[in-house]
Amino acid sequence: MMKFLQPAPGRTVHLPDGTEIPTTGMDIEDSLFRRRRLADGDLIEAERPTEAPALEAEPDTETGEAEAVAKTKPKGGK
Repeated sequence: MMKFLQPAPGRTVHLPDGTEIPTTGMDIEDSLFRRRRLADGDLIEAERPTEAPALEAEPDTETGEAEAVAKTKPKGGK
């Protein structure tokens, strides 16, 4: 079973293979390593961050290049 965990504030935690767990967190498989880090307070359970809205490319008619444009609702409109 996977859990989304992140290092406790002010701590740096490395997986057994030497990979550093990012401060933003990551999914970690259930193991003795994970349970020990949780018990020691090195890792804490965290909420998975939500993804930002996707940007769509619209072609620029003058240059022929695509620009990233976020789809948003116009302000003040119905």
